[in-house]
Amino acid sequence: MQQKHKGLLWILIWCLTFTCGVSTSKFLCNSTSNFGLFCVRYLCGVLIFMPFFIKEIPKSTKPQSPLWQHLTRAACIGASSLLTYQTYRNLPLAVATSIGFTGPLLAASFGILLLKEKPTSAKIMALTLGYMGVLFIVQPTYTPLSLYVFTGLGSCILAGVANTLARKLSQKDSAMTIMSTSTLTLGAIALCGFFFLDEVINQHDLILLLLIGMFGSFSQFAYINAVSHAEVSFVAPFEYTRLLIAVPLGYFMFAEVINYGQVFGMALIVVGSLYLSRKE
Repeated sequence: MQQKHKGLLWILIWCLTFTCGVSTSKFLCNSTSNFGLFCVRYLCGVLIFMPFFIKEIPKSTKPQSPLWQHLTRAACIGASSLLTYQTYRNLPLAVATSIGFTGPLLAASFGILLLKEKPTSAKIMALTLGYMGVLFIVQPTYTPLSLYVFTGLGSCILAGVANTLARKLSQKDSAMTIMSTSTLTLGAIALCGFFFLDEVINQHDLILLLLIGMFGSFSQFAYINAVSHAEVSFVAPFEYTRLLIAVPLGYFMFAEVINYGQVFGMALIVVGSLYLSRKE
C-alpha cells in the first residue's frame, strides 16, 4: 500500500472515531458535566499514550520554544475540547460538524492576522464563502440554539489559535515534543480536576465517559498517523466525509432534522474549505 493510501485510511479512521466520540457524548445524562467528561478524556489520553512517551524519552529534547507558548497551546486545546463537547451535546450532529469545518478558515484568518501571512485571493474567497455559510447555519434568532452555535465557533477559534501556535512551535521543536507537552499538561489538569469534581457519576455514564476517552485518544492517534503518511493538503479534503457520517447518524439515532438553509450553509463551508485546501 502506498504511503498516501495509508494516510487516506488513517484519516477515514479519524473521521469515524471522532464522530463516534462526540456522538457518544449525546447519550450522557444532563447531570454529568463537561468538566467531568474533560477529566476522563485526557486521563485516558495520558494512559494510552504513556507507552509512546516513555519510548521517546531517550530521543526527546528539552523544548526550545518558550514554555508559556506550549502551556498556552495546551490551554487552548483544553478549552476548545470543553466547548466542542458542549456544542455537540446540544446541537444536531450535522450542524455541529459543519461548524467544526470552519477550523481551516479560522486557521487561515489567524495566519493572516498573527503570522503576517499574505491574504491571497484563494484565502479571501474561501473565508467569504465559509463565513457566509456560518450565517446560513446560525440563522440568527433569540433561541437557545444560537448560543451553542457560538460555543462551536468559540471552540474553532481556540483550535485555530492552538494550530497557529503549533506551527510557530514546530519551527524549533519536534512534533512529539509539542504533542507530549500538551497531553501531559492536560492530563495533569484532569488529574487535579478529580479532586475538585463535586459530582456523582453513575455507572452508565462512567462507561460512556470511558468510551469517549478511548474514541478521543484513538482519533488523535489516527490523525497523527494520517499526516505522517501523507501531506496535509492530500488528507484534509477527506475530513469532510465526517458530514456523510454525521447526517444519517443524527437522523436515525437522534431524529435530528435540518432545514434547507442549514444545508446550504454547510455546502458553502465545505466548498470554501475545499477551495482553500486545493489552492494552498
